[in-house]
Amino acid sequence: MIGNIFTGFSYLFQGFRIILQPGFRLFLIIPLLINIILFTALIIWAKSLVGGWMATLLVWVPDWLNFLEWFFWGIYFIIILMTLFYGFITIANLITAPFYGYLAELTERSLTGQPQENKLSWHDLIALIPRTVLREVQKIIYYLPRVMVLLVISVIPGINIVAPFLWLLFSSRMMAIQYVDYPADNHNMSFSTLKNYLSSHPSASFGFGLITFSFTLIPIINFIALPAAVCGGVVYWLNEKPDASELIKN
Repeated sequence: MIGNIFTGFSYLFQGFRIILQPGFRLFLIIPLLINIILFTALIIWAKSLVGGWMATLLVWVPDWLNFLEWFFWGIYFIIILMTLFYGFITIANLITAPFYGYLAELTERSLTGQPQENKLSWHDLIALIPRTVLREVQKIIYYLPRVMVLLVISVIPGINIVAPFLWLLFSSRMMAIQYVDYPADNHNMSFSTLKNYLSSHPSASFGFGLITFSFTLIPIINFIALPAAVCGGVVYWLNEKPDASELIKN
């Protein structure tokens, strides 16, 4: 089934239902603790950083342009928000990559009726570290230059009026890539093939990415949204029916 935007929305909500089931709660608790510690550290860092930036900027602004201070705060808010968001997502997913890869595998087994162990196999989890971390590095290499371009656009007067829309489109794309990638990687789909695969499902992938991006911006809820998005990515994978040719690693 090639879904529409609302079908894409539903995949995340199905992911929430899965991660809250008794057999999956361990995969909620461990990332939750990691994400709380990480997010708190990033908030403290950003708070100290933005104050220094604004103080430096306003020194260079002539007195007759002081009325634009609200504009500068708006631009900095977007920059800091996106920096926090991508910093949080990048570091959190890099740390929890093996854990999420294992979660995606167990979720698929559960949804397809395959036999699975009831407890976490730490041996299997450790075995996933090299592959899953390398995959996260591939994603970072893909989106980091694009984030830098968007940051530049966000501070150019006139052009920056379109920055919020570009951030929304790009972030939705990246969320779909990030979380559908876990089951894709488990099936040996290469990263480049994954991008093409998602492009061939534009409505569903945009819907899934958009709703995931929205939930990851909500404080506290975002801690739960990340493992839920992993499960939702598996639901996406199973329902959007990749062709056999798309499952062959390049």
